[in-house]
This record gives sequence, C-alpha cells and structure tokens, in this order.
Amino acid sequence: MHPNSRGAGSSRIAYYLMFLPALLMLIAVMVPFAQGIYTAMTDRKLYVETSGFIGIGNLTMLFGQSAFIDALWRTLLYAVAVIVVQIPLGLGVALLLNANSRLQPILRGTLVLPLLIPPVVAWLMWKTLMQPQAGLLNWLLGTLGLPALGWLSHIDTALMSVLLIDTWVFTPFAALILLAGLQAMPTDQLEAAKVDGASRWLVFRAIELPWLVPFLLLVALFRVSDSLKSFELFYATTRGGPMDATTTLHVAAYEEAFRWSNVGRAMAIVFVLWLISYVAAMILTGLWRRRSRG
Repeated sequence: MHPNSRGAGSSRIAYYLMFLPALLMLIAVMVPFAQGIYTAMTDRKLYVETSGFIGIGNLTMLFGQSAFIDALWRTLLYAVAVIVVQIPLGLGVALLLNANSRLQPILRGTLVLPLLIPPVVAWLMWKTLMQPQAGLLNWLLGTLGLPALGWLSHIDTALMSVLLIDTWVFTPFAALILLAGLQAMPTDQLEAAKVDGASRWLVFRAIELPWLVPFLLLVALFRVSDSLKSFELFYATTRGGPMDATTTLHVAAYEEAFRWSNVGRAMAIVFVLWLISYVAAMILTGLWRRRSRG
C-alpha cells in the first residue's frame, strides 16, 4: 500500500471520529423523543405495563375538551404577556444602566440579585409575600389605604401574580443581554448625532433601537421558550389553581400523568407544547438571523 493512501485513510478515519460525539448526542436526543411521540399515540397508563396503539385518539380527545383548550390559550397568553411586560422593562433597565451615573455600579450589583437566588427559593419567597392574611404585600396595600388582594389565591389575580413573580426573577436576564448590546454599539453614529444636536429620543429611535433588534429577538426567543415550558413556577406557587386559573399545558400534562395515570394523554399534551415551542422558535430564529445579517 502506498504511504500516501495509508495517510489518507487515517485522516478519513479521524475525520469521521470527530462526528462520533455529535452522532451519539443526536441518538441520545432522538430516541427518547421518538419514544415520547409513540407513547402519545397509545393509551398507556402509569401503572399498567401493556398499552394499545390509538393513533391520534389522544389528540382528538384533548381538543374536544374545554379544559385543554383553556389551558392551551392560557399558555399562549402567558407567553405573550411575558414578552410584552419583560422586554420593555428590560430595555428600560438596560438604558438606565448604560447611562453614565455614579449609581451605576450599585444598580448593576442590585440587578443581578434575582438571578443569584435559586428560582424555587424566589417563588416560595414571593408566595409568602403574597399570603392574603399575613403577607407583606397586603400589609403595604393596607398602609396605603388600598384593599387587600387575593394574589395567588384568587381566580382573578392568580395568573397576574405568577407573571409578577416571573417578571421579578427574569427581567434582569433581559436587561443584561440588552445592556451588552448597548455597550457593543459603535460610537461613531452616536457621536455624530450628538454633534448634530439630535434629541435623546431621536437617538434612541433612529440609532439604538434598530441596533438592538437582534438582541430583542434573542431575548424574546429565550423568554418564549422558557415561559412555554414553565412548570416549576406554577406548581410551586399555585399547583394550577385556584379552579384551574393557572393551569397551563405543562401543569395539565403533569396532572394527567401523575394524578390520573394517563401517560399517553400526558405525552400528547407535551407533544402539542413541543410543537408550539418549535414553531415559535423557528419564527424568532428566522427573524433573528435576518436582522443579524442585514
């Protein structure tokens, strides 16, 4: 055998071996995913070994139930509310931190505090603060002469209260990404705008905001995916109550699997949730790539 051909064969083997970890990772992801899809097409029970294939029977049954439709709309509403509330707040905090101020180091240190607290601890802390009778928030409302709220225990305020907790925990994440975008901005356009006497609002609208669009889309991508799969926050604070007021798809799937033992139906709910997350991620990723290139 020619030495060159032997060296080429060794290089080819090394080339394929480089893809082995990626191939193993792909198998490790796709095998459970395929198993989950198959389970969603069965009538599998939690404590029963045998199951029958029913195709799209679980999906047909779910979309015929008003409770599932309500949980679906509630999940989508919550994801949209997270974006509408947290991105403007994160942008405002980022602009505040980007301004030259003596308080900037203190503000930056304060900003990361919610991110340093374990999420479950933060949720339980807020649950204590929102206690209707002995909670600090209702005490503050009382000192201001305002009526007490039910917060997590009332059907009209439960979802809003969960959104408030989520906003406190994760708005700093959005602010840090947008602050990084502001600090990565070229300064030549800003200096030219200052020389021309442009107002602060005009500088933000014409220069800073277009530059931040890819960063805004990146924040939206992370927060949409996180909010769609959020389970611990809802279950640690409300367990889907009161009266299913905070039951999202993840909570519904958990209840189907571990309360009613309907594993097949629970996997069908998870499949619907995955499909929504996939479509949202594809849309936001496409917009992010388009803005990053242009």
